[in-house]
Amino acid sequence: MLEKEFFKIAYEGDALVSHEMNVKDLAPALLSIGELLEEANLILNGDRVKITVNIKATTPGSILIDFSVVQDLLTQATSLFNSDGVNAFINARELLSILGMGGTGGVILLIKWLRNRKIKSVIKLDTGDYKIELEDGEAKITNDKEIKLFGFLSIRKKIESVIRSPLSKDGIDKLQFIHNGEINEINKKESEYFLAPVIEEEVIDERDIESNLQIVNISFQEDGKWRFSDGLSTFFAEITDGDFIDKIQRNEKFFAKDDLLRVTLKRKQSIVGGAIKTDYIITKVLEHRSAAVQIKLPFKN
Repeated sequence: MLEKEFFKIAYEGDALVSHEMNVKDLAPALLSIGELLEEANLILNGDRVKITVNIKATTPGSILIDFSVVQDLLTQATSLFNSDGVNAFINARELLSILGMGGTGGVILLIKWLRNRKIKSVIKLDTGDYKIELEDGEAKITNDKEIKLFGFLSIRKKIESVIRSPLSKDGIDKLQFIHNGEINEINKKESEYFLAPVIEEEVIDERDIESNLQIVNISFQEDGKWRFSDGLSTFFAEITDGDFIDKIQRNEKFFAKDDLLRVTLKRKQSIVGGAIKTDYIITKVLEHRSAAVQIKLPFKN
């Protein structure tokens, strides 16, 4: 079963009086619109529903882009359309409303209301809605679906790409979401509110191990990282062993590609922006072995 819904996005400003927009500004925004709706649909509906976002021919006047959102219900359980339970199906019209592309609510209008102010607390109410309290005392009630999408960094980054990135360009001053006869408008000043939050690095594992590493590339620049191989993969590592660094600076140590080092290696794993990042630090060089191969001869005393 297919569900189809239509909406429009209009960019306006002096740079668009000829109804033209630089493809480098427009293309990322268009891609982000599709990815935003697809991801929001996946978060709220799971894999029961497939969504496709299509673009229609533009009409004269600013840069006005027509979209169609097509949902394909993959399950035969038609009761999902009218269920009030956990299996309730979010159709295309509701999805656009939850995101704030029309109507009086939604994630986009929530971010606009927030205006980069600091959230003091988020309280779940008996009704199932959420109350957002700000440090300046203002508060707002929002539903569970809006607060869920609001909390996904990937959703916030895609909204930034659709709103803030184009409006940061000279001559593009306003953006309108037009859906079901309703218009939500964001101006250039308000677009600054849509910068996605920076998530602090979260350390999930940190350990010291002894390891044999082969030198791939050497860097003698300040704070330069050497490149090593452990036989399975290659990676860059910072060397913090002061004695080792001093010997290099005094020309007491000489190295060549493929030399081996036995080291104490600190491996630090963190989550940054939803992705795992691994850093390597050599805290102690225990042994240096030249890569030059010598034939073993049967010498006798």
